[in-house]
Amino acid sequence: MLNIENTYTNYDKLVADIGEEVIENRIWQISEEMELFIKEYELQDIAYIHTMALTHAVMDYFSDIDRLKTYQEIEHINDIKIKAYETFWLLKRKPIQLLKQLEEDRFLYVNEKFLLARLTSFMLGENGTMPLVEEKGIAFKNFLDTLYYNLKFRKCDAQSIELMLLAFKAGQLVFEK
Repeated sequence: MLNIENTYTNYDKLVADIGEEVIENRIWQISEEMELFIKEYELQDIAYIHTMALTHAVMDYFSDIDRLKTYQEIEHINDIKIKAYETFWLLKRKPIQLLKQLEEDRFLYVNEKFLLARLTSFMLGENGTMPLVEEKGIAFKNFLDTLYYNLKFRKCDAQSIELMLLAFKAGQLVFEK
């Protein structure tokens, strides 16, 4: 117990390795997505992006990815792993914050709702505007409801999010016409 202490990560080496521009671009890209989400759902009066929380989420993401690349001795990671690790850290850091206490609790899970929208867009890709027939539409809605529930109430780590995305993509391939 005497050897336990708080240490705070210094990201100087990570910034030097990855590049300040790459990090700033990722923060900007996610921030743009969040601003669009806030605008689309007309949340401007009740929510804002906490820049420091977003920055820490992105730095934690890059830190994890850096360790992963070193451990697995790989140069690049795939899109699914990128989205899974980003989602995990955004879920953990919750960069979309409420401006004030609200009577309605439907806004309480604004970060989870954003991540659900982001994951849905990623999973559907170019098929995002394709209408789903009734049975498939109900099954997909039920899947999204379950995913949203998991984002809100279950322990989600990057690996479980990655597995979910891989399973979804595999299902798309298996059931393609």
